[in-house]
Amino acid sequence: MSDITGTIYCTVVAQNYLPQALALYDSVRRIEPDKELVVLVVDGDRRELEAGRPGLRVVTTEVLGLSSRAVLELAAIYDVVEFSTSVKPLFFKALLGEAERVVYLDPDMVIASPLAELEELVDAHGIVLTPHFLDPIPRSVEHITEGHDLTVGIYNLGFCAVGRSAVSFLDWWWSHLERECLIYPLLGMFVDQKWVDVGANYFGAHSLRHRGYNVGPWNLHERRFEGAEAGYSMEEPGGELRLLHFSGFNPAQPEAVSVRLSVDLREVGDSFPALGEVSRAYAAAVIAAQGELGPSPEYGFARDADGQLLSKRTRRAYRKQLLEMPAGSHLPSPFVGHEVARFRAWRRRALVSRLALTLGDASIAAKYTFPDEFSVVKKRLPGFGALRQRLLDAGRVRR
Repeated sequence: MSDITGTIYCTVVAQNYLPQALALYDSVRRIEPDKELVVLVVDGDRRELEAGRPGLRVVTTEVLGLSSRAVLELAAIYDVVEFSTSVKPLFFKALLGEAERVVYLDPDMVIASPLAELEELVDAHGIVLTPHFLDPIPRSVEHITEGHDLTVGIYNLGFCAVGRSAVSFLDWWWSHLERECLIYPLLGMFVDQKWVDVGANYFGAHSLRHRGYNVGPWNLHERRFEGAEAGYSMEEPGGELRLLHFSGFNPAQPEAVSVRLSVDLREVGDSFPALGEVSRAYAAAVIAAQGELGPSPEYGFARDADGQLLSKRTRRAYRKQLLEMPAGSHLPSPFVGHEVARFRAWRRRALVSRLALTLGDASIAAKYTFPDEFSVVKKRLPGFGALRQRLLDAGRVRR
């Protein structure tokens, strides 16, 4: 167990991302061997991975303090990204029961040097976050714009550090993420990140401006570093490289940097030798872990108990009905064998609900895609406003 006065590092994964989590563990073990890394696996029990790995603890969703039914409901209403990000507040609270500070790191991160500033900052502020960008983005930068923050949030939640004084923030955050951890750009929502834009203001979060933290494909234009594997330093304004985020990284193509942005970043890597070096080293670590673990399994909650894929629209309809039901009521679970037949019967009955969700999204999109035409239709068709409101209400997202 961890020292009650110390700091725990943690991450959340589905089983298909365990190679990245093991690469993160290797970096923690190499750079900060006194720190424990706790890995929450949301779709299985992989505690056997602890064997031979000191400082690694693997836990299941039992750590969250939810009933098994509540966990299955989260797995049913959310896809893998939404589910994995929704449980962060509960996970952090559980770990704060045994440590003074919890530092969350996305599984596709690596530590390059000790996170020396964090303990003092967490003790002073309770919540420490890292913005995607620290400076205005020059027009000459082609791979990213400041519109990125408008879409996914000011802060990148691949990193978050909290102390025990942040419990009220975690409770508030969970009050939204329990049912509103959605990738829903039509309504300005992006899983846990956009909610933290709001929460950072409410709870006085500290914005960490150290350039060596959370260096990722979106901010490479302002976060160049140099050096060798023994130690990398930021070019401007100085300081050590602390934390690298390999978001959207394909270890089979390390020179591509990331597949998540809409442009090819090969040219960025070509002019950035140190980036190429760390990318190749990270790719080798992930590939080695893949070789140890074997073929990557499918996400454990991608299909129902009979093997049929769950669509995003079905998950949204399931969420909508759960929100409409009295407290303590439940729908049949797609993941429980003896309930799956009743779940499929519910899904057939929910066809109208799924259609209403689609039409609601189309209504929102039409308003902003064809604003003039939308205004004309609204004026000329009696009752249009009430119809549109019913469609929007079908989404069951607070506005």
